[in-house]
Amino acid sequence: CVQETIMLLTTRTDEEILNTRQMTEPTMIIALKFLAKLELGMTQIKPRLVPFVTQKIIELSLTKGMSPMSPIGFVHLGALLSKRGDINSGYRYVKLALSLLDKVGRESAGEVICF
Repeated sequence: CVQETIMLLTTRTDEEILNTRQMTEPTMIIALKFLAKLELGMTQIKPRLVPFVTQKIIELSLTKGMSPMSPIGFVHLGALLSKRGDINSGYRYVKLALSLLDKVGRESAGEVICF
């Protein structure tokens, strides 16, 4: 599942990801909020399922637009890659998540993100 997520991202540069349009569809925004909260809970309850939620957050963010919840997917991807020994890629995606957070807004992400 992590490999599939990486494949989604290999065709895009960090700059292209940062310049992905903003998500405007209300149902997608709600779906991403749900997935972000689900992902945070899954890390405690079923950590093996986190990569699937991460993939869905990133996939929706790339296809439907970035939301304030999108950085959560990139942070979890970075953590997953780091745990597997790919520290450089992990760092890249966490750094990208922080840049995205500045771009999409921290205020509305505050209910889910605790940096």
